[in-house]
Amino acid sequence: MPARPVLVSAPPELDLARPEEVGLNAAQLARIDDHLRRRYLEPEKIAGCLTLVARGGKPAYLSAQGLMDRERGRAMRTDTIFRIYSMTKPITSVALLQLYEQGHFQLDDPVQKFIPEWRDLRVFESGNHPNFLTRPVDRPMTIRDLFTHQSGLTYGFMERTNVDAAYRELGVGGPHAGGSLRQMIVQLAGLPLEFSPGDAWNYSVATDVLAYLVDVFSGQPFDEYLQ
Repeated sequence: MPARPVLVSAPPELDLARPEEVGLNAAQLARIDDHLRRRYLEPEKIAGCLTLVARGGKPAYLSAQGLMDRERGRAMRTDTIFRIYSMTKPITSVALLQLYEQGHFQLDDPVQKFIPEWRDLRVFESGNHPNFLTRPVDRPMTIRDLFTHQSGLTYGFMERTNVDAAYRELGVGGPHAGGSLRQMIVQLAGLPLEFSPGDAWNYSVATDVLAYLVDVFSGQPFDEYLQ
C-alpha cells in the first residue's frame, strides 16, 4: 500500500517527569544526545533530530538537536512538525496482531497455509520478466517473515533488480495499482522472490499481504475491519 504522510509534533508545554521518578537514569539518557551528535549530526547524516523517552506513559526526556531547516539555518524545536511516511504499516500490523491474539494463526505458520496459491513460490536466479530462471525456496515463507520484511518480496520503486522491474511492469503494489488485494496476491504468486524467506531484509509489499490476511482471518474486507 502506498506510503501516506502523517504530521507529528511534540507540544512545547509537555510536562516532563524527572527520569529517576519513572526508573530512568538522567546521566544515561544524556548519552543519547552525545551519540546522535557524534554519529549522525556532526557527520551530517541527518540535519536534526528530536528525541522523546517515556516510561509508563510518562515522558521523562525531551531533546531537540541540530536543524529543522538546513537551508534557512533554523534550529530544531520541540514543536517541530515532521512528515512521517508508511503509517499504514503499523496500523495494519496491529490489526493482524489483534487476530493473532484471538488465536487465528501462529507467527511461524507458513503463509501458504492461508494462501494456497503461494505453495510453489520460487527465488530469482536470473533473467527478465516473464522469462525468469528460478530455484525453489529454502523454506516456506512464514507470517513472521511478512511482519519483519524478510519474506523475499519487494517494491517496484526500488529500481534495483529484475524482480522489482517486473513489479513495475505489472503495477504490483504501486501508487496507481488497480484491482483488489486478492488480485495482487494472485499476481505475486507468479513472480519470484528476491531471496529465500528469512535470508535477508527487504522493504516490500509484505504489509499489503498482511492486509489480505486480515481479510482472510476476520471474514471482513480490510477497510471494514479497520473501521
